[in-house]
Amino acid sequence: MIRKNLLVIVPARGGSTGLKNKNIEKLGNKPLLYYSLKAGEKIRDKSKIIICSTDSKKIKKIVEKLKHQVPFLRPKNISGKFATDITFVNHSINYFFNKGIKFKYGVILRPTAPFRNYDIINDAYKKFKASKHDSMRAITIAPQTPYRMWKKRGNLIKPIINSGLYEHYNIPRQKLPQSYFQAGNFEFFKINFKPQKKSLSGKKIYGYLIKGFYAADVDTYQDLQKARILFKENKNFIK
Repeated sequence: MIRKNLLVIVPARGGSTGLKNKNIEKLGNKPLLYYSLKAGEKIRDKSKIIICSTDSKKIKKIVEKLKHQVPFLRPKNISGKFATDITFVNHSINYFFNKGIKFKYGVILRPTAPFRNYDIINDAYKKFKASKHDSMRAITIAPQTPYRMWKKRGNLIKPIINSGLYEHYNIPRQKLPQSYFQAGNFEFFKINFKPQKKSLSGKKIYGYLIKGFYAADVDTYQDLQKARILFKENKNFIK
């Protein structure tokens, strides 16, 4: 078996509900997935393989024009809107394992999070490798606090979280614990040379804080319009 350090996966299924064909929508005259593939190139590790996992022949052609690998077409049964990350990750890991290649680490670089910085992603990778965590994901300060959120059944509402704080929904926001939201910028995880994983996150998750426009995510047409404005306003990211 050949041992590699890192498997970089850019997931880009053909179907999408919020914004049709969002993974290949143009940002700065390039498809969104270009920026994730480019970010994979800039991770400082010579022992890596970068792939796009897609079920779309159209996306496959686009990726190959960008000089990147689409070694397989992802099966339709793990490409629907309800498909989980673990399914396409294990499909990719197992594909290479059967080819005699296994990996120590993996990372998901989502096309819908196009704004990245070389130094940030390499710092994250370095810190993850040096840590004892099972995975690392990018996080950002949450725009809204979950301490003000409710679940509703009929006319009855109850707090969405059990914080242990007395009536936390009545406590001034400034006194509430800081909350964070997961960003799509990157998600590192350990593979440890195995043919598949039971969990991407594991029990110990490292939260790497990113700020500002780096946390922008494209899921709707409005998000795409905002991203195009951010693209014009900010130059310090991977292009």
